[in-house]
Amino acid sequence: MRFRNRSDAGRRLAARLEFLRGADVVVLGLPRGGVPVAAEVARALGAPLDVILVRKLGVPVQPELGLGAIGESGARVINSEVVRYAQVSEAEIARVEQKERAELQRRAQRFRGGSPHEPLTGRIAVIVDDGIATGSTARAACQVARAQGAARVVLAVPVAPPSSEAALAGDADELVCLETPHRFLAIGEWYEDFSQTRDEEVVSLLRAARARYAEREQEERVTEGAGAGEEGVAREADAGSADAGGPAKALTSEETASGADGSGGDSLAELVAMMPFTAGLGVVLDAAAPDEVRGRLAWAPELCTTGGLLHGGALMALADSLGGICAFLNLPPGARTATTSSATVFTRAVRDGEVTAVTRPLHVGRTVIVVQTDLSDSTGRRVAQVTQTQAVLTGTG
Repeated sequence: MRFRNRSDAGRRLAARLEFLRGADVVVLGLPRGGVPVAAEVARALGAPLDVILVRKLGVPVQPELGLGAIGESGARVINSEVVRYAQVSEAEIARVEQKERAELQRRAQRFRGGSPHEPLTGRIAVIVDDGIATGSTARAACQVARAQGAARVVLAVPVAPPSSEAALAGDADELVCLETPHRFLAIGEWYEDFSQTRDEEVVSLLRAARARYAEREQEERVTEGAGAGEEGVAREADAGSADAGGPAKALTSEETASGADGSGGDSLAELVAMMPFTAGLGVVLDAAAPDEVRGRLAWAPELCTTGGLLHGGALMALADSLGGICAFLNLPPGARTATTSSATVFTRAVRDGEVTAVTRPLHVGRTVIVVQTDLSDSTGRRVAQVTQTQAVLTGTG
C-alpha cells in the first residue's frame, strides 16, 4: 500500500484508531512531517491536537544518520550501536545535543506561540508520525509523553520496518502500523508525495485543530446547559434541517452528479459564475460536494511571472475560490461566509500543463469553517497547500 500524501495516510490511520473514539485521548504529532498525519487522526477521533517535540541527534559527519534523539522534559535516547559504529565521542554528542535543544525551544515557541502543551496527566497519548525509520525519535517521544504523565502511550504510524514492534515494545503500550514491508529502505518510498512539511503548515494545522476542538467543547457545554439530552439533539437537528436542506442544501452530492435539473455541469458552472474573478481566471470546477470540491486551472502565459512560472497569486486564487465554494456548501440556511485567514505553503513551481486542486473541510462549526486545499501539477506532485478559515455569518447584518 502506498499513500498519496500525508493527509491520505492520516485518514487511513484514523480508521484503524476508531477504537479510541470517546476515550480521553490527546493526539500528538511529531513535527514536522507527522503533524499532517496527526491532524487527520485528531479530526476523526474528535480529540485535541498538539505537537510532541523531539529532535534527532545526527552523527556529526553524517547528520542524516541518527545516533539518538532528545525531547522535552529532558528525555534522551542514545543508540549505542550507531555511536560505536560511527566512533562518536561524548564531547561530540554533547555539542550536537546543545544545538538540537536550542532548536527544540525554537520550535516550541514557533508552533505553540508561548501556549502550554496539552496536559497529558492520566490521559491516553496517541503519538503520530509519518513513519518509523530507526525508531530513536519515536522512542524519545514515548518517553516524553510518559514524563508528562500519560497513563497510556499508543504509537501510530502509516509505515515502519517489521522490527519496530519488538524494538519499541518497552516504550509504547501499543503500536498501530498500517504497513510493515519486509523490504524497507526509507519512509518516503511509501508516499507518492513526500515533500517537506514547512513550519507554516504545522502552525496552520494546529490553529485549525484548536479552533475545531474549542468549538466542539463549547457546543457540548451549550447542549448540557440546556438540559438537552436527546431532546436537545433533536432541536439542533431540526434547526439544521430547516428549509428542507440543512448545511448542504446549496448543492448536494446527488445534485452534483446529476444537477438540480438533470445537468450536473450546469450546476457546477453556476457556482463558478457566482465569482466573476474566478470565472475570468479560467478556473474549471469538476465536482462540488460538502465533503470535497475539485477544480483545475490551466497554465497560461498571462498568468506567469518571470521565466514562465505560474504566478503564486494564481495558485492562491484557485485555492481561495474552491475554499469559498466548499465553505458555501457547508453553510446553514440563510448564512453567508467570509475568509478571515489563509495560509499558503508553496512546494514546487509550475511551468506547464494544469494545476488540479482538491478542497476538503477540516472543521465545520457554528461560527467558523476551516478548509484545506491541496494543489498538484500534471504529474500529480503537490505544488502548494492552502489552509483557509472562513467565518460563518448569520442574520442580515
